Amino acid sequence: MSRQRIRGLGISSLSISGLGISSLGIIGLGAALMSAAAVAGCVEKNKGLTSSEQAQIEPFVSKKRSKPQHPLDISFEDKIQLIGYDISPGTWTPGRRGSVTWHWRASRALEQGWKLFTHLDAKGSSSQLNADSDGLIRRLYQPGQWKAGEYIRDRQSILLPADWKGSSATFHVGVWNGPHRLQVTRGPSDGENRARALVVPLTRAKKSPSEVPVRQARAARPKDEMKINGDLAEATWAAAQELGPLVRPGDGSPAEFQASVKLAWDDRYLYIGFDVNDDFIRSDFKKPDDHLWEQDCVEIMIDPDGDGKNYFEIQVAPTGVSFDTRYDSRRKPQPFGHVAWSSQIDARVAAHSDKPSDRPVEKGYVAEIGVPWEALTPRGGPPASKPNVGDEWRINFFVMDIRKDGAMRTASWSPPLENDFHVPERFGRLTFVDPDGKKTAPEANVVPQTAVDRLRPAKKLRAKVKAAARSER
Repeated sequence: MSRQRIRGLGISSLSISGLGISSLGIIGLGAALMSAAAVAGCVEKNKGLTSSEQAQIEPFVSKKRSKPQHPLDISFEDKIQLIGYDISPGTWTPGRRGSVTWHWRASRALEQGWKLFTHLDAKGSSSQLNADSDGLIRRLYQPGQWKAGEYIRDRQSILLPADWKGSSATFHVGVWNGPHRLQVTRGPSDGENRARALVVPLTRAKKSPSEVPVRQARAARPKDEMKINGDLAEATWAAAQELGPLVRPGDGSPAEFQASVKLAWDDRYLYIGFDVNDDFIRSDFKKPDDHLWEQDCVEIMIDPDGDGKNYFEIQVAPTGVSFDTRYDSRRKPQPFGHVAWSSQIDARVAAHSDKPSDRPVEKGYVAEIGVPWEALTPRGGPPASKPNVGDEWRINFFVMDIRKDGAMRTASWSPPLENDFHVPERFGRLTFVDPDGKKTAPEANVVPQTAVDRLRPAKKLRAKVKAAARSER
């Protein structure tokens, strides 16, 4: 076999004759070939990194284009491109970690000092998170070190705070250096040179009842006569305990909107006052016992003896329309209990706004409700009467809040921890106390002699809700 000269492997000369190798041993040849392959497929060694650091980033930096699960086409001044991302899991849970890998391409080299940022926030809430420094690439190999033509996989493991509010988390990413950011010249942006790269839906971790005990409250007898007029700022409510803020029914975490409840009682009524913060009010229902829970309303569950049987459900819409029913046991009879039962409630509903004006914009509503004791008579039992001081009942409160897009938000006092409000064992514990907040010796039961009026709707608010509903159709 003729002798042949081979060049280009970083060796001055190499002779091959037949099956023999001269001028270089087998080990030397193998090393040379590996070196050549490394130059062809990988990135050159980065100055400023130790050998250990270089070995850590090598699996995430390449001259070959990466293949993200979710492609994107976002450009930062045609210098850096975000070509996609991988995410695991697809739905995140507050209080747990999720993983996202950003796939970057360096079209041009940047000067030292440029870095990546990742900001998370939730639409319509104050929840925010800065994850700028999370991840290996953020620690060892920032954009100021990238070389033109490189593809970088930037993996982040992010712990979403357990108190995160909202049903999703929006990821904004970009490149910054001191007070400067590279402009987003292609792709979705928030106007502040932050690319809106990803919105992750959230789910809430289910908690066990032992982690979230049922809530407890006291209802005090007011010293002066209560008036049901839709005004919770009256002096008779001043000593009432405020139950709130309400929470998510499924896990007891903070609700997405603000709502609270007040309680009082006397010889005639159990008084419940709801204060709901709501910037969009809708209730199209007109008849008693319509399905109020499909739109805005407040809801009360009452189990006087706490045995999970013969409990009562009362709902009131922002228009003053009511729904009421009684159950023999949990959700029995189906589908909606004994709807023929009447709570005989006396109720007033009123709108409120942040500041008074001739034509206020509703920011929510209050519902003041009086439930007469005699209405809470169990099936086949003797007529009900007012409780004694020191008695304990089981009770719960809920608020339904429909949004413009048709989505429903809910809040509860004692969270049922299920996808169901009818969980009597999770109803809160309500103790009846005297005007000074003390449990005293039981008083004689007195059956009220005066019949109560049926619900009188708040006509003024009902007209406003109807007008708002028509404008949204």
